[in-house]
Amino acid sequence: MQRNDMKVAALDIDGTLYPGALGLQLLQALTANGISDKSKIEDIFKVVEKYRLNEIDFQIMATTAYNLFAEAIAGISQTVMQRIARQVWQQERTKLFPFVPKLIDILNSQGYSLVLISGSPDEIVCCLAEEFGISKYQGSIFATHQGKYTGKVNLLSGSLGKKYSIFLQMVKDWSVNLEESLAIGDSITDTALLEIVGKPVVFEPHPSLMLIAQEKDWLVTNRNNIVKHIMELGNPFLT
Repeated sequence: MQRNDMKVAALDIDGTLYPGALGLQLLQALTANGISDKSKIEDIFKVVEKYRLNEIDFQIMATTAYNLFAEAIAGISQTVMQRIARQVWQQERTKLFPFVPKLIDILNSQGYSLVLISGSPDEIVCCLAEEFGISKYQGSIFATHQGKYTGKVNLLSGSLGKKYSIFLQMVKDWSVNLEESLAIGDSITDTALLEIVGKPVVFEPHPSLMLIAQEKDWLVTNRNNIVKHIMELGNPFLT
């Protein structure tokens, strides 16, 4: 494959490869280990619950939750966070959707260069990336100074439209064929990225994304059919 024919598969994690949110699991582990204040962690879960009950919109939820997350980890050593993240990953890796290893094998065999973009913290996103040999990944970044978190957010990768700009930055040194590229996501935050690739794949979507997928006639799939659908995208003669 020539460099100017490079095709990329951009994968979401939470709700797409993993049935939940790795960042929330990390929060719970920080509390369980006595590293972060329980009440501050509970405030984050309250904000997420308000969104689930449609009491606030996605952008308010995301901005508020990430700022609270940053405050909850202020003063904690980044080394400690990385250690806890790896512990959480070892517990949670078995909970990935069963199709994930096969999906990644198929995408690799079809010649895609894989990237991960997630709203979960970079400290835990890197664990999944390492597991599957994915060299380019991006999660949310919390500011540090002299090895400790400051209470500020540097990169809120789970905010609306952000995955689009993150993707373009990640592949800026590649000559990407966007029409041949693919993205898989499940929520409204994936929309801008799904719009720029030739093969958008919507996985068990949140209702807000489902409406957009139906309007744009995007491929909608689920845990039972995704491997079959990705194989068909790579070989139209299978359909």
